[in-house]
Amino acid sequence: MPKSVDTSGKIWKFKWIIKNFSSTTDKIIYSESFIAEGNKWRLSMYPKGTGVDHLSIYLDVADSATLPSGWSRHVQFGLAVIDQIDTKTSITKVATHVFNAEESDWGFTSFLSLTKLHNPRRGYLVNDACLVVAYVSTNTTTGLISHELIVSHESIVETGSAIGNQKTTITRPLEITASSPSRLSCQIVAIEPEEPTKEDMNTFFTSLESELLSSSTVFSQEEAEEALTKLEAALNMTPINFHNSGKFSPLKQAFKILARVGCSCTNLTIEQKNELLAMEESLKQLADRAAKAVEDKNRHTANESMKKTVTCNLECNLNKYKEVESEVKQMEQKLTALQEQVEEAKRKRESVLTEQKRIFRSSKKMKMELEALEKEWAECESKGKVAEYEEKTVEAEWERIKHFISSIKEDIKRALEKYGGEEKIRLKKKQEEKEQKRKEKAEARLYTVIKVARNEDLVEQIGKDIYFDLVDHEKVRSFRIHKQMPFNVFKEEVAKEFGIHMQYQRFWLWAKRQNHTYRPNRPLTHQEEAQSVGQLREVSKANNAELKLFLEVEFGPQLQPVAPPEKTTQDILLFFKLYDPYKEELRYIGRMFVKVDGKPMEILARINKMAGFDPDEEIELYEEIKFEPNVMCEHIDKTITFRTSQLEDGDIICLQKFSEVEKEQCRYPDVPSFLEYVHNRQVEE
Repeated sequence: MPKSVDTSGKIWKFKWIIKNFSSTTDKIIYSESFIAEGNKWRLSMYPKGTGVDHLSIYLDVADSATLPSGWSRHVQFGLAVIDQIDTKTSITKVATHVFNAEESDWGFTSFLSLTKLHNPRRGYLVNDACLVVAYVSTNTTTGLISHELIVSHESIVETGSAIGNQKTTITRPLEITASSPSRLSCQIVAIEPEEPTKEDMNTFFTSLESELLSSSTVFSQEEAEEALTKLEAALNMTPINFHNSGKFSPLKQAFKILARVGCSCTNLTIEQKNELLAMEESLKQLADRAAKAVEDKNRHTANESMKKTVTCNLECNLNKYKEVESEVKQMEQKLTALQEQVEEAKRKRESVLTEQKRIFRSSKKMKMELEALEKEWAECESKGKVAEYEEKTVEAEWERIKHFISSIKEDIKRALEKYGGEEKIRLKKKQEEKEQKRKEKAEARLYTVIKVARNEDLVEQIGKDIYFDLVDHEKVRSFRIHKQMPFNVFKEEVAKEFGIHMQYQRFWLWAKRQNHTYRPNRPLTHQEEAQSVGQLREVSKANNAELKLFLEVEFGPQLQPVAPPEKTTQDILLFFKLYDPYKEELRYIGRMFVKVDGKPMEILARINKMAGFDPDEEIELYEEIKFEPNVMCEHIDKTITFRTSQLEDGDIICLQKFSEVEKEQCRYPDVPSFLEYVHNRQVEE
């Protein structure tokens, strides 16, 4: 049972159902946004984990890009993957975090092991649907949200297991009853995801229309002739009939076609071309002006009729009021004279008085309407006269445009005949190019491009072509390999290319991290190397038919290749860069395996040897964490373990000599300031 909480605050609950979970291919998926405590939130999930064999779930600020300066929220929240068979075994995790523009998401990288998630004996996936709930509150009461609260609340909410096997990946939350456990004095409120606003939809379709209009479409001769016919048909209509016909949208396309033909191969004068280009908006404006004139005339007629009707109704109500007034007096006389009928007369009198008041209110309202009409009468009458003149002006301009189109009709037709011959040649050439691309694309499906980065590439590129991460894969050796080729056969190709025997080769897969950096993630297993190249690309989830690998080669004392050392879960591979503040130079100096429970101070002599320093040289160490959108490079405490510093395979350590560097001696005295300078310079370029 949940602990008793003495608070009157609210806990906002959001439910997210992910259907067809096993077929989800996206690396990260998002729930629909929802509003809690006046702010917009959403959930994010890595279905296959992020660098670990666990399901990863986070709470995000959905509109973090638009948050005002200095915004922050202290939030305690709980996330749960519900066991739809037995809610008592649901997996829950609780956290407290201060969200702001810099840290707009928080959650759990290792929420639930993938093995446990897919266990058919448990209810975390029922009908291939996963149920996730979030409890959110800004109340500062400690322990308001707990494992016991979530499990108890979910046990009284009917979750069921009959979630349909639909094809959509992310669904809207089910309707739930928000009832708090009896011992809680806080209120748990169920919320629905936020609907898209009209502004969101308008922005989307305006952008879509701009993209479609900017596309370079080439029109045929037949389309141009049809456009001319549509334009003539429209001009044969009156301006008001054209406005009401709804034919302006197809006519816009006709103007687009004729303007393009007119600009390419006609003998039209410059004035005629400009007139044609401006005609689209002119026709629309003329039609709108005609419709506005008719509308003003009709409003004038309607207001005149309304004025007569209201005046007549007022006269009728005046007469009725007098009749009722007389009847009231008669009732009062009867009340005095006929005491035996007092009760009946009172009831009738109340009814008549009510009717009298109703007539009064109605008349007062109509009187106000009449006064309003009289105030607008002069303006309405003036607009009516202007409308009559505007209608005649539009008709005259319409006839002028119609005559202009007739005068250039023959010139356009002659241009179309010439344009048609050139068009056939262009279309034939375009078809041949399209067929060639189709063949190349069909052939590309049979091959995979493997890009192999080596230690030599890191030495060559870092500090010259790149400063952040380790390598630019566009500048490393590429192999175009048939997908059916066994990977071990590909290793023979590598041996021929680089002179490194197969037994001395160890390949690492690259992985893009959540902070947008790109690092070697893990070495290939023997089982993976026994697969084909195509199967391995699927395992790596490579995009664009490319497989990116890092070739690890170890050398013995005689600088001859040797077999790579056995890597256990206690070993991590780190890469090292050396910075010289006086030369403002950053370069790559090598890599090293270290024990995860070891400390930097234990390997300082090895690092100094790698950098070419004396064994006892005092150096400073920094971890290069990320560089987008801002640089993050933090000092490393040499007295704590690599595990405590959260260092892992592929991480980068930058180092420099320890010295009292004066600001006037060096512009960028340490690694973080230099990386910040490089980042700002790249942004400006």
